[in-house]
Amino acid sequence: MPSPVSDAAPTDLRELRYAQHFCVWALRTSVACSPQCRVLLREFDRAFAGQVDRGLAAWHGLIRSLAGARRRMLIGRPGHIALAHDERSLLALLAAAQADERERFMAHARFIMGHDRLDALYGDAQAFTRLLRDQGHFFSKPRMETLQDAAFQASLSATG
Repeated sequence: MPSPVSDAAPTDLRELRYAQHFCVWALRTSVACSPQCRVLLREFDRAFAGQVDRGLAAWHGLIRSLAGARRRMLIGRPGHIALAHDERSLLALLAAAQADERERFMAHARFIMGHDRLDALYGDAQAFTRLLRDQGHFFSKPRMETLQDAAFQASLSATG
């Protein structure tokens, strides 16, 4: 059965789903701005519906794991429309994490990280992408079961 996650990521920022665009923007902005940047905090508030602290903690965990790479990631400047190859690879990696496709994730992670010590990165990527999924933000077109699960999680958050 073919994978629901495509490795063919768009090359233009304007073609991305919200989760993809958010991650590229957050990566570029995190590199160019301080961790307490008001613009960054405002967008995290929008993405995580008032759960800024959880979203930022998951994001910082992911970034710390990516910082352990042997190779330097090449990313675009904030506002640049074209996606760098490493940004597209990161989007494919995050889509695989959100879809619980460990083997696909590990293949992308080996390229990005340049080594095989990837368990922490997998855990951090899953934590971050689950938070996005719980807010209704997907890296690829979700399956019906995923939509129902996200709606159920949102109803639990609203009631408790």
